[in-house]
Amino acid sequence: MDGEFSRGYAKIDNAHDFKTPCNMAIADSTPERKFIRDLCDRQNANAIDAWIKNAPQRYYAIEYAWKKGEHPKRGEFSPDFFITKNYLIYVVEIKDDSEILDPSIENQKKYEYAQTHFERLNQWLTDSDLVTRYQHNWLSPKCYNRFFQFLRENRAVEFRSELDVALNLAIKRNTVNGQWKE
Repeated sequence: MDGEFSRGYAKIDNAHDFKTPCNMAIADSTPERKFIRDLCDRQNANAIDAWIKNAPQRYYAIEYAWKKGEHPKRGEFSPDFFITKNYLIYVVEIKDDSEILDPSIENQKKYEYAQTHFERLNQWLTDSDLVTRYQHNWLSPKCYNRFFQFLRENRAVEFRSELDVALNLAIKRNTVNGQWKE
């Protein structure tokens, strides 16, 4: 929490632009608050079917493991948003712009485990002859406008943010022969 509830509160003028089954959404940071406002912008709201803000814990969590120094750590990662449009479910994690330049090791592992999770889930959906697919993206405020433009133009399946690219590159740098460098 960044302690900005009273300044961060925003009433949505048209309830039809608030396409979530909840009667309110609580952002855990300023970048999340901006993303929610962008989700509720009329032109973006018209381009999606629905969205939900994931709870910080226990609603939809993905296990991951990483090392902090010499100590192995395990945790659960809860992606911030699920956005539906037709048969696609966009799973979005929000981070600050600073992660683009220097993604933390922990975030690299969260991203890596989440990518693997959604690849396996999509394969299961394909094998089960189901049309629903998941796309996992990490966004920062720097790329919100481009993400929503791709959504409005029905091209979001092609979308990769600067943060997605930075995380993929960092993971490749830290991996040798499929094994994480120690």
